[in-house]
Amino acid sequence: MKFGIRTPSLNKRISARTSPARFVRHSLGVKAPRGYGWITNPKKASYNRVYNRTTFKADGLIGLLLFGIIGFIIEFVVEMFDREEEAPTVTVDTVEGIFCPSCNAGMVLRRGRRGQFYGCSQYPNCRGSRDYSAEKISTERQS
Repeated sequence: MKFGIRTPSLNKRISARTSPARFVRHSLGVKAPRGYGWITNPKKASYNRVYNRTTFKADGLIGLLLFGIIGFIIEFVVEMFDREEEAPTVTVDTVEGIFCPSCNAGMVLRRGRRGQFYGCSQYPNCRGSRDYSAEKISTERQS
């Protein structure tokens, strides 16, 4: 049994299109409709029926794989949105006397790449921040 794409020889391809029986049938317009293969050539029709039921097309398999991958991605995204809604609320201890320059909410002492700083307690809705060392110096001078 052969595997892969079936390509008949050049001789068979030419003779299939130039046979006298085909020429007469096409010129007279006496072509059998689809599904009449059992009448015109029963041996070929039985072979084709078995072949079509025992093999599959690669494009159908690729379609099934893509459909499965897309379904997985959709489920993943929906699950992520559900998790976002169920996120617990976190209470943050704010520093007394220091307020956000943008929204006047309390500030929280945070650690970043460049050291400590005061960040707004309403983050990520407000991105206000203040330098830690400047606030430390100003509070020392007041006392």
